[in-house]
Amino acid sequence: MKIIVLTNSEASQAHLSAAYRRLDEAQRDQLQLAVVDPGGPESVKSPPGLEKKLGTDAADFVIFDAHGVRKEVVEQIKLLLSQGAAQFVPVGGDAAEIRSLFRLGGLTADRLPSPGVNAETGLPNELRKDYDRYVKITEYWRGGGVENMLGLLCLAGREYGGCNLLPVPLDPVFIQELCLLDPLRGTRFSNLADYRKSQGYTEHRPTVALLFLGNGNPLDMAVCIGELMNSIEAFADVLPVAFPSVMHISLERLRELLVEEDRPVDLIINLLPFRLGIGPGGGGAASSSAAGAGGAVDWLDAVGAPMLHPFFLSGTTEEEWRQSVQGVSPSQLMVQVVLPELDGAIETFPVAALRREGEDPGLGVALSRLALLPERAERLVGRVRRWLQLKRKTNREKRLALICYNYPPGEANVFGGTFLDTFESVSRLLTRLKQEGYDVQEISAKELRSRFVEGGLVNSGQWTGEQAADEMIRYSDPEFAAKLAARSWGAEARARWGDPPGEIMSEQGAFLIPGIVSGNVFIGLQPSRGIHEDPEKSVHDRSLLPTHQYTAFYQWLREEWEADAVVHIGTHGTLEFQHGKECGMSGDCVPDDFLGELPHLYYYYVGNPSEAMIAKRRSHAVLVGYQAPPFAEAELYSEWAELDLLLQEYREAEQLDPDRCRDILRKLEETAEALHFAAKTPEDMEEELYRMQRSMIPSGLHVLGEGYSSEAAAAYMRFVLRHERGTVRSLRGLLAERYGKKAEKLVAQKQTEELRRLDQEAEELIAGYLAARKLPSSCGKEPAEWQEALKRTLEYGYQAYKNSMNNEEMEGLLKALEGRYLRAKLAGDAMRSPEVLPSGRNLYQFDPRAVPSVTAAERGARTADNSVRQYYDKHGEYPGTTAIVLWGLETSRTQGETIGQILRYLGVRTGRGLGTFRTEYDIIPLSELGRPRLNVVVHITGLFRDMFPNLLEDLNRIFRRVSELDEPEDMNLFKAHTRKTKAGLLSSGYESEHAADLANARIFGPAEGQYGTGMTKLIETKHWSEEAELGQAYADSQQYVYSLEQRGRAEPELYRTHLLAVDVVSQIRGSHEWEVTDSDHYYEYFGGLSKSVEMAKGTPAEIHITDTTGELPLTESAEQSIVRGVRTRLTNPKWIDALLEHDYHGTQKIAQRFENILGLAATTNKVDSWVFSALHETYVADEARSRQLLGNNRFAYHQMLETLLESHQRSYWSATEEELEELRNRYLELEGEIEERI
Repeated sequence: MKIIVLTNSEASQAHLSAAYRRLDEAQRDQLQLAVVDPGGPESVKSPPGLEKKLGTDAADFVIFDAHGVRKEVVEQIKLLLSQGAAQFVPVGGDAAEIRSLFRLGGLTADRLPSPGVNAETGLPNELRKDYDRYVKITEYWRGGGVENMLGLLCLAGREYGGCNLLPVPLDPVFIQELCLLDPLRGTRFSNLADYRKSQGYTEHRPTVALLFLGNGNPLDMAVCIGELMNSIEAFADVLPVAFPSVMHISLERLRELLVEEDRPVDLIINLLPFRLGIGPGGGGAASSSAAGAGGAVDWLDAVGAPMLHPFFLSGTTEEEWRQSVQGVSPSQLMVQVVLPELDGAIETFPVAALRREGEDPGLGVALSRLALLPERAERLVGRVRRWLQLKRKTNREKRLALICYNYPPGEANVFGGTFLDTFESVSRLLTRLKQEGYDVQEISAKELRSRFVEGGLVNSGQWTGEQAADEMIRYSDPEFAAKLAARSWGAEARARWGDPPGEIMSEQGAFLIPGIVSGNVFIGLQPSRGIHEDPEKSVHDRSLLPTHQYTAFYQWLREEWEADAVVHIGTHGTLEFQHGKECGMSGDCVPDDFLGELPHLYYYYVGNPSEAMIAKRRSHAVLVGYQAPPFAEAELYSEWAELDLLLQEYREAEQLDPDRCRDILRKLEETAEALHFAAKTPEDMEEELYRMQRSMIPSGLHVLGEGYSSEAAAAYMRFVLRHERGTVRSLRGLLAERYGKKAEKLVAQKQTEELRRLDQEAEELIAGYLAARKLPSSCGKEPAEWQEALKRTLEYGYQAYKNSMNNEEMEGLLKALEGRYLRAKLAGDAMRSPEVLPSGRNLYQFDPRAVPSVTAAERGARTADNSVRQYYDKHGEYPGTTAIVLWGLETSRTQGETIGQILRYLGVRTGRGLGTFRTEYDIIPLSELGRPRLNVVVHITGLFRDMFPNLLEDLNRIFRRVSELDEPEDMNLFKAHTRKTKAGLLSSGYESEHAADLANARIFGPAEGQYGTGMTKLIETKHWSEEAELGQAYADSQQYVYSLEQRGRAEPELYRTHLLAVDVVSQIRGSHEWEVTDSDHYYEYFGGLSKSVEMAKGTPAEIHITDTTGELPLTESAEQSIVRGVRTRLTNPKWIDALLEHDYHGTQKIAQRFENILGLAATTNKVDSWVFSALHETYVADEARSRQLLGNNRFAYHQMLETLLESHQRSYWSATEEELEELRNRYLELEGEIEERI
């Protein structure tokens, strides 16, 4: 008899090998065994020789473990097995697709009892034995181990192959329910009391729970778990909890095993993949009795112990992991990092990997076992010890390091942070720490500013001169050079920055540390990366290893200051972007190395999930989310308010005095022209003014611990209820329906007066609901269904209203500093996803398996249609190629609108496949699509690459499907471009298979482990002469292809081929917080891409920006998008005044926008000269505003004036002589004033 076992489990392969070797020669003559590895989730191709191994009559008995096997391979195996007559038993994974082939003796798939049905009553007598054997086979497989595998082989051979020489199989041994299990001895305990009695536990030691899979399949964890236990037991008691599987676990039972009233568990180490107790599902809510999306978080919150999630690298050897820049595979990232984070897990890094132990030539498989990674296991144990110390120490004993930022370095940017008034925030945090018993003094925001800015405690100060401030901490370590040399990257850092201590932030052989000490709290500035101090070398240095002072700073925190915890304050620092793996960090990775064993807490903006996840995964950060500042409507001001009044006068004249209309219209046109207003007709003017008036703008900055006022919360509720959310309707949409209208049609038809009336009614309705919590009597006559929908909408808004005021940012940090669990919370856009509030919780990203969401796919499709229509209307033909910017930030906030856009260009739509586990994609027939399929080239960021590896694979598989469709090339431009590209690659000497892979590739981005493009370095340092340098910097950084078979491979010629084909550059702006003028990433990406296309083609491509923050996606030119950002924010007194209420930081934020405008001008050439004149008029010519800015932050104001001068010098601003003279006088006056004060 011949048995074939198909499994990719290395543990099962090794156990089968050992079990088979137990048989003697005669027994093996009766029973031949073959083990076939069907490949794992990352396998691009089917295993070689599968057809031969599984062909007709290849085996008498086949056992198939589908766990982690690609769907395509499962389908191939199903086809091959259907041609034979072997007994077939699927034993693991999601085998639903292949279960129809089940046959064992007389029992077939159609006779298998349904789950929960008693086989004794559901089967005839002659089939019960087969069913009982089937159950035993699955139990042998589930339990794993050599004895179980031997039992499985013997049962199959004796009962179905007549192998009478085989021994009688023993019963399966496996873990059936949660229990406490000694992993090395195999002793089980059903309750905590018995286990403690057996171990002789001491009374005053902390308790650590260790959660692991108790069975030997698919991973045999026992030895590694035992070794970890031994290490931790040096300072803590360990409760080893064995799980029978990763699914359907009762958390109530788990609590019984872990928690005693007088002795709670202090820390949990969870080594299980997926979410706690629910396996790969993890989407829906469930009770704590059967763990679910809410259940695990509620349970952990009640237990109060932080949950660390180190993991074992199944399918990866230690050597493979060490050499990998990626760190972990996409499937491992999902099950070991992303899904556990949804439960609030922290410290996600590998502690074990496979160790090769030869081969079994008879079975044809490599043998391996799990073994601890010694350095990683030691790091885990050290971090466990430090988290426990946080719990055991009194607050007065704890030494904290509060790290703020100074990027770019110098006096203008101290204590920077996205949307954060950091001086005031740190001041309030110090006060709260003192109240909680920490050894620290209160320091006002004013004093903090004085000591850091005026006191010269800055990185590489521009104005403080060569002599460092007296208050700088000076740090010397005679062993520093030796420690540096011991690092894998130490020699390279020394070659880059010279002999320690180097020239940056050092003096007389000592490192300079800008910071102050108050009791047991250090407040300091994260070091500069050296870009601005040495731009000649740094702007083109992709690796950019840390300066010596950067290395010394974190060494000082660990070794000299002896911090108990590090707290980074605000979004974002640079530590998490330092050299190392993308995820699954090693001790050679800079963020891991620099933090060592220190617990790391990080105040992070809830609206930036993509960069937040980099901080979480690369620097082991517990993210304490902070909310955005309040939002308000931009409203109309000065000339714009006057233009609106003129439009109202025009509309009144239409009704009452038509003869006046011509004169008013002429005045409207003159006024619009003077304002550089693109709208020409009254209808277009009304539409754009309405859009400007209704635009949301942030009102000032956020202060940590400060929730919204009731007024700001009511405004927030209004903004939230602008959006449709499935069963929760938009308020304006409901009110329009009340009058028999559709809000979308009113927008499309530019019915601004009607829309304004609905807005006013919505505002009044919200105010009434907040006052009375019930619908007004005027709604009582409406249909009951409509009233219920309105109640549901208003109650949804009310919850958002309450959560925006319920700020938990201080409490969240304090909880984590006590070594307690911090509840998990979704990060994202608070307008689109109000569930991100209240803030102060541990942030996680939207589940990447659910991207694109149904709504995102629909809005993305509409975006694509808008863009195609605009191009066709202008040119009379379809765009040949659209270049798309695909951000991790936008994808996580919109849940995949850009993915929906890409799919629509290709003529593909989504269909939710196997639950939430995967998205399936369907080809839209050309007859339905109504146009050709269009070619695309996609530009990703490093953040997207790290966060959404599943989508990279999905897109690449879609590209291949579209290129292989049986369609004419004039109706499938993607296919046509692929054929031409492949022909070019073949003529250049590429092998056919490689050429096919690259010809289908359309995704380009940074090299593995790299982030950013280098564009912002050039703009910030002014280290460029020609625009071509900017385009080249972008192209150099984005020339790395991500295909099915290549990951981050440099293909400059292939990339140039795609750039030459580009007709349109497209990016979605899905953020309410940021207009394209607010973030440097906009000019970095769509600006850099546009300039690269222009360099390649010699002519610029069209640039389409789609604003998806409104009820309907709005696609417009780059000029229009830039101008709206200028008008609603940069020149809007309401926006400016709110910012300048924040001392120092207000001008700091405005200066950043000035630089962004210059970056947009240089990369897109879409910023007209009048924009700079408008900035000059607002910030220079206005004497009162100028003095206000100078008093707020004279250093940042100096940078603003410098940027205006640079804009003129680079010919983006054709300033008048009067403007120039005024600007130069202000600049010189300010420069003299600064020098006089320093």
